[in-house]
Amino acid sequence: MQSLLSTLHDAAMSADAWPKALQRLMDEAGVAGAALIVTNKTTGMVDEAVFCGLGAEFKSRYVETYAALDPYSPLLDARWSMLSTCLPEELLRRSEWYNEFVLSCGVRDILGARLTDTAGHSVILGAHQRIGRHFSQDVEPLIATITEPLRHAARCHLDRLNGGQPIGDPQTTKPADGGHFFFHIENGTNYPDECGSVLPSPGHAAERGQTIARELARDGGWSGFSVVVTDDRGRTITRVPIES
Repeated sequence: MQSLLSTLHDAAMSADAWPKALQRLMDEAGVAGAALIVTNKTTGMVDEAVFCGLGAEFKSRYVETYAALDPYSPLLDARWSMLSTCLPEELLRRSEWYNEFVLSCGVRDILGARLTDTAGHSVILGAHQRIGRHFSQDVEPLIATITEPLRHAARCHLDRLNGGQPIGDPQTTKPADGGHFFFHIENGTNYPDECGSVLPSPGHAAERGQTIARELARDGGWSGFSVVVTDDRGRTITRVPIES
């Protein structure tokens, strides 16, 4: 554990330390792969990606093709969530991203979270378990111990991308005029968002809802559903149809 914490400290100081940090995370968690992905919210493209273990040789395929088809990453927030519980099996069976990328990498399940989320970028991390294996019972306490060091390293990484200027993280620092917003998927069958995200304004929440709707539309399995954006009092901000 101390070695892992030390590598996370190194990752906070230098981007070059992330591969070693991810490898130590894999060793401690007993998983076969891990990935750190930095997405540019302005362009919608992946600015940086570090893949270790399973999927490492396919990183360019994810960045160039499958990031745009990924229905899992847009659903992640500060809470750690498994792919197998975030999305229904029926959708995954139809997902090009899941069938042609995830399974082809030899990955059975992913445990992921959004480490930091700013106006310009988001950083997610996923731990990948191979086909035929399950996450061990030791993963949850390990993740709980290292979550804050991971978040700190991710924020430092974005600071470097921002030219060394510290940037706010709405996941951990509530803006003066911001609030907590939720992104539910509904159409007879409901997939409620129980965690939500802290965003600067209802307008930002509406934009996030539109982004989620676009990502799900690319998958092709959510036609006719809507992303319903609500505030922390349950009041509807907007309803965005998912149109393929």
